[in-house]
Amino acid sequence: MARHSKSRSLTLPFGLGQASFWMSVCITLSFAAVHLKALGFSNTELGLVMAAGNILGALLGPLLTSLAETRPGLRTAGLIWPLFALRGLFLGGLLFCAERSYLSAALYALYLAVTMAVNSLNLKYCVDAEQRGMALDYGKARAAGSLAFVLISALLGLLVKRWSYLALIWAGFAVLLLQAAANALTDEALKRQPLPKPRESQQSSLSLPAFLKAEPRFAGFLLGSILLYFAHNTITNYMINVVRNVGGDEETMGYLNAFMAVVEVPVMLLFSRFSKGRRISVLLQVSVVMFLCKALAFAFAPSIGALFAATLLQAPSFALYTSAIVPYVSEVIAEENAAKAQSLAFSMTTLGAVGASFVGGLLYDHATTRVTLLVAAAVCAVGVLSCMLSIKQTPKLPKESG
Repeated sequence: MARHSKSRSLTLPFGLGQASFWMSVCITLSFAAVHLKALGFSNTELGLVMAAGNILGALLGPLLTSLAETRPGLRTAGLIWPLFALRGLFLGGLLFCAERSYLSAALYALYLAVTMAVNSLNLKYCVDAEQRGMALDYGKARAAGSLAFVLISALLGLLVKRWSYLALIWAGFAVLLLQAAANALTDEALKRQPLPKPRESQQSSLSLPAFLKAEPRFAGFLLGSILLYFAHNTITNYMINVVRNVGGDEETMGYLNAFMAVVEVPVMLLFSRFSKGRRISVLLQVSVVMFLCKALAFAFAPSIGALFAATLLQAPSFALYTSAIVPYVSEVIAEENAAKAQSLAFSMTTLGAVGASFVGGLLYDHATTRVTLLVAAAVCAVGVLSCMLSIKQTPKLPKESG
């Protein structure tokens, strides 16, 4: 039972924020190879750029979230707006970088870092809503993100093919404005709902090192998640390589990315319903195993049709993981450390992208696509083992929705 009357819902404004965030991820990360290759970067070089950006984003996100947790007077929005301003600045710089250079590499890495760091603070909004007793259906909000990803991925595939990579920069500006508006609505809704007085028994938030030391099994799960997302991002970050390997092009990639997002939506949208009467921990374990199945399916796909078939496994892997991780953290981590744990879980997916960006880039340059994807699957198998050994069993959720 909720501690407060949930008279107001944050699902709509938060969902708009998720939609605009995942559109920015599509532009910045999913089409990074297209953008950087258009400037003349090799697979290895663009891998280094993406690795640098993801490392910075993975460090910046939890750092800012921890700061927001330990400084009660510091609002989440007060940390998000500077990130938006920096993103606009870096985008403006990229408009004038038409070739491979140290400047274009640095600007893109910084652009990626501030883009990814925003979601750690977005997840802090989930904790802010819970503390205020506001309803927030994360699955539905995240489904809005996938639907938006569908639309912009298909659109960008067409625009880049018919125009140039500059379409990615102008789309980045448009989405940035939409994201700023969505976050302003979310912050305004939170300000209208008063924050209750803290309970006397509530403990203070732990620092990041102290938290990881106090939660060794969660740390093991985080390590496994990095390896799962290494495999996931070896596919998605270099989707243009995977698609070209079986005869496709940028337009095919756009449609495949869109289809990948489409299959995620039902799981995310209906998660709050079908999870009733089930253990969140079991659902999370299922998703972990399906990451390996998906990696193997992509590795052995011989045609574009087979790639679309392999993409169906996005639903029980990525979509189920994404929907289950937020309630799982709420079940196994104390409230005062929940935002930090959510941020860490998201940052581990980002660190997985780091490994994929660096190692994946080298492999795609020096080995065949199938060998690269099989290496990713082997790494994923180790991640599955680490996660399965670390996930704590949680009680069944009540069948009635309340």
